[in-house]
Amino acid sequence: MKRIPHHLSWYILVTMVVFLSGCSAVIVEDNLQPEQIPAAISRAGDELATEKRFLQTGVIYQWAVSAEANSEFSSPEWSAEQAVGKPDSPGCGDYQFSWASAASDSIDTLIVRFPELVYPLEIIIHESFNSDQVTKVEVQDPERLGYYTVLQKNPIRVDRPCPYELIVPVEGIGFLTNTVRITVDQSQLGLGWNEIDAVQLIGTKGEE
Repeated sequence: MKRIPHHLSWYILVTMVVFLSGCSAVIVEDNLQPEQIPAAISRAGDELATEKRFLQTGVIYQWAVSAEANSEFSSPEWSAEQAVGKPDSPGCGDYQFSWASAASDSIDTLIVRFPELVYPLEIIIHESFNSDQVTKVEVQDPERLGYYTVLQKNPIRVDRPCPYELIVPVEGIGFLTNTVRITVDQSQLGLGWNEIDAVQLIGTKGEE
């Protein structure tokens, strides 16, 4: 039997390690491909509506019941907990009733959790100041603990009044979730804090 040359053996070993590393990364965190991510919709000012977004029965509308962030401007004012519940900022402005990160020019994340696990249909982010610098929205698979991207975009300079709603349609998620992670990138436009007042998760329980 011919022996494999020493240098070729090392090449095969390194190749296998790289291949296995790539496989494990997919297990930790998986994303929808860009062509699978539906475009976000926005509403501002007088366009804000309170009607139900879906006409079919069995759709659950829920507000966050807990929240955490990698940074907060202060506590309890402007803390992550200010993103819990329905929107309560009195209008467009730097109000303490919304979450704001510690720095005004940083990249930060806000994680919000909801009372019921659902198959997500839509995520609505209510922004009360310097909209729309949200660059990524993800949902968590509670079994695998990985996050799946449902929106990824650049920060946008919005020449429209706020409060502002970023509506994120969700497609291609085959698991129940109650956790949403939102990333804001305030480092690019020089606008200052992008403050988030509330987050709504809309979904179904699936077949009973």
